[in-house]
Amino acid sequence: MSQERPDIKGEVERSRGFLKKLQLVIPGLRGYRILEDLRVSDELLRNQLADMLDQARANLNVLRQRLASSGDMMNLSQVGSLVAQLQTLSGEIRHAQQGYSGFVAPISINDEKLESLYEYDYSFVTSVMNIRDSTSQEKLKFDPSSPADLTMALTQLLKQVQDVRVMWSQRIKRMEKILIGSEGNVQG
Repeated sequence: MSQERPDIKGEVERSRGFLKKLQLVIPGLRGYRILEDLRVSDELLRNQLADMLDQARANLNVLRQRLASSGDMMNLSQVGSLVAQLQTLSGEIRHAQQGYSGFVAPISINDEKLESLYEYDYSFVTSVMNIRDSTSQEKLKFDPSSPADLTMALTQLLKQVQDVRVMWSQRIKRMEKILIGSEGNVQG
């Protein structure tokens, strides 16, 4: 996979040492190892998402400096609000509480549940990437003679950020459903 979209699952699987491989083949330890790998994968994913949001925030800070220099106070306050929202969202995603599987966790994770989460995460990641891409200098152009064009673009960007915030809340609920949901053993 490209640097833009690293293979998180593959990276976690490749990092398994012999102890981790042993835990996968010994009954009782296998479920723990799978859950621990999920936790690590989730952390890697969340850090990459937060990095993308931080890049979007940095892009907006560059725009904010240009707006301040040109005296466009109308758009300056909207950009400042977006910067604050992205910083908050990035922090929430990066520092979200991680589940701990415990040694004998009463959790049932099957391929269908995982596939559903992966599908949701793909959509979530794509939405975060769209925010980052929407803040690039090529996409978020500032023309002092036409500040209304930027206002429209910023309004669309605000909608994207709000949508990602909702997706983040829904993702937390999905993870809780999977990790706290039903009782039983981890299935693969």
